[in-house]
Amino acid sequence: MKWLAALLAAAVFVPASARSLTIEEATARALAANPRLQAAKLSALAAAQRAQEAAGRRYGEVDLVGSYNHYDGNRSLVPISVDLFKNPSLGFYQLPWDRNQLHYGIAYQIPLLAGGQLHEGRLIAKLAQRAADDLAFYGADEARYNVRAAYRNALTLTHALTAVAAYERALENDAKDADLKVKVGAWASVDGAKVHFALASARAQREAVQAGIDSVDALLAALMGEDLPPEGYALADVPEAPAPPAGTLRDNAEAALGGRRDLAAVKVTVAIAERKRILAKEAFGPQLMLGGNVMANSAPGVEDRIDTNEFGLYLKLPLFEGGQRVHALRAAAFDLQAARRQQRAKELEVLAQVQDALGRVQAARAQLAAGEAQRSLGSEVARVEHLKLEQGTGKMEDYLAARTQEMQGETGYWQGLYALQSAVDYLDFVSAQGGQHD
Repeated sequence: MKWLAALLAAAVFVPASARSLTIEEATARALAANPRLQAAKLSALAAAQRAQEAAGRRYGEVDLVGSYNHYDGNRSLVPISVDLFKNPSLGFYQLPWDRNQLHYGIAYQIPLLAGGQLHEGRLIAKLAQRAADDLAFYGADEARYNVRAAYRNALTLTHALTAVAAYERALENDAKDADLKVKVGAWASVDGAKVHFALASARAQREAVQAGIDSVDALLAALMGEDLPPEGYALADVPEAPAPPAGTLRDNAEAALGGRRDLAAVKVTVAIAERKRILAKEAFGPQLMLGGNVMANSAPGVEDRIDTNEFGLYLKLPLFEGGQRVHALRAAAFDLQAARRQQRAKELEVLAQVQDALGRVQAARAQLAAGEAQRSLGSEVARVEHLKLEQGTGKMEDYLAARTQEMQGETGYWQGLYALQSAVDYLDFVSAQGGQHD
């Protein structure tokens, strides 16, 4: 029909006031600016820095230290040693006494044995960095799928709006004709009322579809990390029907279990729990630290500055801490068991998602076939019913139903097409076979 062809052709042109956007541009914007994805990337960078921090602990610490002390009476500037008694005849009076003292210098400590905190802590930090990287990569795949699905949902609603608008305009013409025929007595008033009711319903449906477009546009803008432009988005159609997915359920399941980055992050969590249990065991062992300082000591009542240095090995053998280490070891064992259960739960979730994705593809393919059939039939049925109504052999209910089917056929085709595209995208996403970012 001419009015439908004209409206569909008009939908192809991009309004000058709307911001043009293709699906690939939307994907690129989401990967560059999606806030959650950016947060995941920053978390990965933070985890990398924590890994470097843990690696640096083995080198110990060197600090500049200093203190100023004012005592209630004169005290020795440095600890008493035999070197201070250079002149034995002077006795204690030759010691460097003063109530105001200044001490400054360099202090250092190097851990030699730290109950596993050095080695295991470094390994745990590296594993945490790997998990954060995996989650960031998975976040990129998730953002890619979400923005493309939202884009196609917006396209579906845009075509639905076009179809509803065409339906509404047709009913407006029919309402004018109905008013005239009721006026001249060719139609009963109830038939005219039916047309006006259908027109009111079409207008309400158009408003609902427009609200859906506004909502999806807002979601699309959020996924791309930007504010929704006042004029909205002018979207480009993606008319190609995707090829059937390759591989069986088993093939896709194996690919998902081997390639999903969120599952890889869960597996790393299990490895972290294992290292933490080892760390809890090693906490029962000794700790050994090398430490010392080089200090300058001066006071107003002492003529020359006195330099001192100290070196020491400090050994700690843990004996009793109220059972803390025992409980920590048991907690680490339970955490490990919990992590393994979480891994199993994630694996089952991944397998269920693959099964669901294959079902979505099959259902969407059938939906597209039905939409194609309904689309080709709807226009012809509406034309025939209109002719029958004009000739007086048709029923108003049949004509209005045909108009509705015509609108639903146009909507159903695009809905089926984009549902199939999103279903294939979803299968690629959950089976880790499409859109992966290494």
